[in-house]
Amino acid sequence: MKISSGKVLGCGTLGVFGILRGEMRRAEWVGLGLSRRVHVFMACVYGALLSATTWGLWTRSGSGWQGIALTSAVIFPVVLLPAIIYNDLKSYEKRHAALTLPWVVLLVAIIPSMAVLSVRFEFPLRDALLAKMDRALGFDVPAIAAWTAAHPHWRILSDKSYDVLYLLLPMAMFLPGILGKREAAEQFIVANAAAFLLSFPVFTLMPAIGPWAGSQFAGNAAQKACEASIIALHSGSKTAAVVGVVSFPSFHVIWAVLSARALWPIRGLRIVGVAMAGLVVVSTVSTGWHYVADVIAGFAMAAVALGIARLVVEPERKKRTEALQPK
Repeated sequence: MKISSGKVLGCGTLGVFGILRGEMRRAEWVGLGLSRRVHVFMACVYGALLSATTWGLWTRSGSGWQGIALTSAVIFPVVLLPAIIYNDLKSYEKRHAALTLPWVVLLVAIIPSMAVLSVRFEFPLRDALLAKMDRALGFDVPAIAAWTAAHPHWRILSDKSYDVLYLLLPMAMFLPGILGKREAAEQFIVANAAAFLLSFPVFTLMPAIGPWAGSQFAGNAAQKACEASIIALHSGSKTAAVVGVVSFPSFHVIWAVLSARALWPIRGLRIVGVAMAGLVVVSTVSTGWHYVADVIAGFAMAAVALGIARLVVEPERKKRTEALQPK
């Protein structure tokens, strides 16, 4: 009996250690694992953006940072629900995708404040320079926009196409994360964070109203409202409405490119996403909202941001594949 008990005890002990080792191995996959790198990157970049924006709003206006805190506090718990559900279902790859959603909310909360802050630094408006760059490239955006405005069907199509971004962007923000497309969701948030970090000093140093400013193209009511907003904020107003204050680089173009890329893994939305992005890009010029130089800078910034995203996210997929291969 003693020997038997010893054997039972020995086998039981080995069994417990075996189970613990197995649980530890599984724990490596159940935790953030290879997605940890993405969240470290986002924490660093967002921390830098938040610190700069909060300091800027505090010193330039004394307000604005409260809105960021309130928005994040209210919405943040809600967007954690998909990750919690996937975790309970033990679908950890999809959970990693859903964990990008809180970062989406945090970025959305800070964007308006960043835009306002960039104009309040009151650097000289660069419309003359951007118009000169367009002419050097052989483009006359005011003339293009005036022609579009003179043809009602084209004007309606251009206006509707420009607004397509407000459908395309939310699709890219939420669908990859909700549907469990981890790589697309992670690349989208990393690319957006990188684009904001790199673009902030650019659109702060090069503020502009738009191609209609000082040209034969008068601009529509929305463009006039944008012009009034920029001039008021540029003059130090603390109560002016915030209406499309970023011109160079074009974030319509940046978001169109990043959104089309994020939706590409979703088979039913591949062509739809690319078509919508194409309409948005063309309409930035045909509506007169952006200089061609803005569009080119937007493409360049999107390319750089996607390159950074591939450096942060792509190696993780390769490592995961290698880790799953039998030894």
